[in-house]
Amino acid sequence: MFWKKPSKLFEDVQFIVSPDDNELFNQRARHFNLKTHVMMSDVGKAFHNQRIKKYERQNTDSYTWHYYHTLEDINRWLIDLAAKYSNVHLDSIGKSAEGRDIYAISMISHGGNQKVMIEGGMHGNEWIAIEFVTYLINELIVQKNSKHWQLHKLASKYNWYIIPIMNPDGYAYTHSTDRLWRKNRRVTKKGIGADLDRNFDNNFGKYDSSKNPSDPYYHGSHAFSEPETRVLADYIAGKRINLRFYFSFHAYGQKIIIPFGDRIKHLGNYGEMENYGKQAIINMYHIYAKKYSVGTTFDTLGLRVSGNSASWVKTNYDVRYVFSFLLRDTGAYGFALPPNQILPTCEETIAGLTTVMTAKPKRKYYNYTLFRGIPVEEDHLEYFTNLSKIGDVNYWREPGLMYKPVDFVVGPEAKPIFLAESERLGLYVTTLLEDVQKAFDMQTVKTYIRRNMETFDWNNFFRLDDIYQWLQDLAKANPIEMSVQTIGKTLEKREIMAVRIILKGSKRRSTVFVEGGIHAREWISPAFVTYLIHQIIHSATSNDKKLREIALTYEWFFVPVMNPDGYEYSHSDDRLWRKNRNQNGVDLNRNFDIGFGTVGVSKIKASDTYCGPSAFSERESKALKNLVTSNAKKIEYYLAFHSYGQYMIIPYAHSKKHEENFNEVKQLCQQAAKQMARRYRTKFIVGTAYDTVGYMTSGVSGCWVKKTFHVPYVVTFELRDEGFYGFALPPEKIMPTCRETMDGLLTLLAPKPRNNATSYKYNKISDSAIRALKDSSPHFILDKIVIVFNMFLFIIVRFH
Repeated sequence: MFWKKPSKLFEDVQFIVSPDDNELFNQRARHFNLKTHVMMSDVGKAFHNQRIKKYERQNTDSYTWHYYHTLEDINRWLIDLAAKYSNVHLDSIGKSAEGRDIYAISMISHGGNQKVMIEGGMHGNEWIAIEFVTYLINELIVQKNSKHWQLHKLASKYNWYIIPIMNPDGYAYTHSTDRLWRKNRRVTKKGIGADLDRNFDNNFGKYDSSKNPSDPYYHGSHAFSEPETRVLADYIAGKRINLRFYFSFHAYGQKIIIPFGDRIKHLGNYGEMENYGKQAIINMYHIYAKKYSVGTTFDTLGLRVSGNSASWVKTNYDVRYVFSFLLRDTGAYGFALPPNQILPTCEETIAGLTTVMTAKPKRKYYNYTLFRGIPVEEDHLEYFTNLSKIGDVNYWREPGLMYKPVDFVVGPEAKPIFLAESERLGLYVTTLLEDVQKAFDMQTVKTYIRRNMETFDWNNFFRLDDIYQWLQDLAKANPIEMSVQTIGKTLEKREIMAVRIILKGSKRRSTVFVEGGIHAREWISPAFVTYLIHQIIHSATSNDKKLREIALTYEWFFVPVMNPDGYEYSHSDDRLWRKNRNQNGVDLNRNFDIGFGTVGVSKIKASDTYCGPSAFSERESKALKNLVTSNAKKIEYYLAFHSYGQYMIIPYAHSKKHEENFNEVKQLCQQAAKQMARRYRTKFIVGTAYDTVGYMTSGVSGCWVKKTFHVPYVVTFELRDEGFYGFALPPEKIMPTCRETMDGLLTLLAPKPRNNATSYKYNKISDSAIRALKDSSPHFILDKIVIVFNMFLFIIVRFH
């Protein structure tokens, strides 16, 4: 019997085998070379340990969550609660197939008319779901646990309608006869029972259900064929006005599932609900360190489901927020969850429920416009530098030099003022994006399914946890060649992960160090770094000889997301967040000890370029410092990836001068840029920060690495695009960006001859010193004489 059905390749399947069939199963498993793992040696014993405690009538305090309870005792407890508390109403909303009452408890608030509806016990064997709903009822009414203060506030804000046991017949049957019974108990000529959560009228019978009445997933003869689903449908219809939240509780899997179950695409306000769900799983993790995932049924379980209650509610009544929680655990106990896990499950689920109901919405940029201005006069440059004075303005590309573009987002209230002032000054201004929020909404974010590496791709963006889970799975799949380590923790306790790769047969000539995601809003940066990791680890099977060569030439270090807190915040709260999350935030790429705080930074904490109180004041910059320092001796390349602008920037960012081996690195980068242009005609400009973006800045990571450890080849890539989309780069541009950047890297990283003076540690003689040496050379003097003579001859011929 399946506990967790097969869904997709690489997903685990959980099932129980009877003792009589155990030997046959093992033989078959060995024959097909299947990897199997015994999760529970005695299922019957685990069920026996799910102790049940009798409820003492008219003593509501005797009902606790250290034990499971029978249907009769739960109903008696509900009746006693309703008798004890005047604001609580208990009603039978209908009868089950065997004539049992289906109870709903309601709590009417005077604080508002919006409604919350909760449904549990749809499947008979999911005991923990029912226990949680009863715990929730108790906390809403009795309010015993002071740490659930947020829930207590919500109790008076909404009108609550809660159905603890939608399937009373099935639940009773799991206590008396078959602990694993899932369906209801309606008897027909063909069999007994239907899966109630496949019996609703949305794409009925199409996905993940059965036409076989003996199957646990039998969907019934037609939509709403079962008395229980008809009762619920009628009850919801009667409460549909102002119904804001609908929650459905199940087990097991540790998921928060967002509609629609029968779709692959993310529809409606999915992004908003995913945002709240992501915040919820973070808070749930902080309770007992249990990891939940968020997404549609397809995202989280790898399958599509039709006929389920949550999707039907969302489809028919357009309820704003609909969530299905799959509670503990992930399979170690499954439906046999021990009683000592009931209360912890309830407490962490309360944290998740209250979070999705109180979570802050993302900052929205509706009616915000992305403009580009070109300063052609000094007062224009001054005006662009002080745009924040007119109102809500966010720089995407900061002011630098004359004739260098300035990209900025202007809010709807500031927009008329800005347009009037720009016309008065005669500014050259163009509109790049009329609706910034619409562009952000197109940046689809996909959920990665653990141990199914095919679900991680470069056609979508991914959240931090999904990136980390993919890296861990990739390392497990390649344990000899790849390792993942935590190099530090952020202020919000997130790990800063680093990846090390040394391929089999590697020459280990030197080290390439790759940094990404130091600025939160630059999503394409972690996307490319993960792509590069994927390319390197799978290079042995590639047809690209250059890729195989460079993959084997170096030892590789990657930090894909240098700013985990900021990156997550750019997903959950503010898409344009740039800094870390230390109070008002620090720009991590201004926090390194190279000309710290001298140029191109702000000392104002609210500024996007606030450099922090001192060099390496931030946990993230310290973590990178320690990792680089411990591996500095062999670093030949340090590559940092940012966006946007299509530049390859060479140190030093705090100087106008071309110092040290600038000319050599520029030549290599120009060759790489030519290669990058061949695939999609994407043009990259090469130079210092002053040469390319038009301004100087200090405290930059790559500049610190070069100066401190004399790393010969340090390049900062500003990836796509040139500004039409900017930080709102569409998902369909991810893969082209990755491919063209990879083309450039294959050229840039081509192994240099060993006799080259700058092949590993560049000679500390500066370019100016080299020029001085050349000036004293007889050959150089002769060259000068020839040049002067040719110029003189040209003048005579031209003007004779």
